Amino acid sequence: MKIAFDIRGIDGARGGKGIWTANVLKSILNNDRENEYYLYTNKDWNNIYKHLSNVHIMRVWGKGLIWHLRFYWSLLKNKIDTLVATESYIVPYLHDPDKLDVGLVVHDLVAFKSPAKHQRRATWIEKITLKKAVKKSKWILTVSQYTKKDLIERYPKLMLSNKITVVYAGIRDAFLRKTDANKIIEVQRRYNLDPDYIMMAGTLEPRKNIIGALEAYSLISPFNQQRYRFVVAGRKGWYYKKIFQKVKELKLVGRVKFLEYIPDEDLATLMQGAKIFLFPSFYEGFGLPILEAMANGVPVLASRVSSIP
Repeated sequence: MKIAFDIRGIDGARGGKGIWTANVLKSILNNDRENEYYLYTNKDWNNIYKHLSNVHIMRVWGKGLIWHLRFYWSLLKNKIDTLVATESYIVPYLHDPDKLDVGLVVHDLVAFKSPAKHQRRATWIEKITLKKAVKKSKWILTVSQYTKKDLIERYPKLMLSNKITVVYAGIRDAFLRKTDANKIIEVQRRYNLDPDYIMMAGTLEPRKNIIGALEAYSLISPFNQQRYRFVVAGRKGWYYKKIFQKVKELKLVGRVKFLEYIPDEDLATLMQGAKIFLFPSFYEGFGLPILEAMANGVPVLASRVSSIP
């Protein structure tokens, strides 16, 4: 069988969706030698699977509609049997179901449940494409029971279809290794961090409620702010400038440090060195950083919403 994945989201500074895809792929490809896997990207990709003869990296150039048209043509040309659609908008709506099975991965329904905290264009696309993708898909994977519940509430017919299977996000390898104290100090120094700090990890966007965390941090005494700096690790998302403005507004410059992108190994080490891990998100389909912090014995202070409790 020929199975295709869209891997555009798993290289570089990826978010939760990319991490889930990378972990699932790693598990599948390390155990399956019978099926052929076609991994689609739009750039030169660091092929960590080049030693596997049944894995093919398919570089399809272009952006937007051009990429999708070339992508669909390649699926037909290579006679792909199954497409694992990691986003609803890549489901080929005009495909022949007798020639191509489509499996859809749904991470969350933030576009419907918390649209004000989601990028407007992404919300618009998701609202248009998800219903069609659910209908066209032969099977659906969700990353949590909570997302499965959300999906059934929105599309009640799914309750009777048995199309949905939950595949939880797994902890990354780097977060399963205990780091010794000397290594933690070394990495902290590399990022110019003092030993005592409060940490948060996630894309700099409204849904993560970083501004709320900054406001809470501003309420603790100047003495404790001086003792416990606030470290935020994550790539810049939409509306990120508001976060930097809030730091200035709250007079926290010098007490809050942003680390835009750091490798998994360093992130795991810095997490192990944190006194507290914050996760005050407004909405999550799973909330992987919580699991990774807990796996490292770090106290977690999180919001009680969506899949988090």
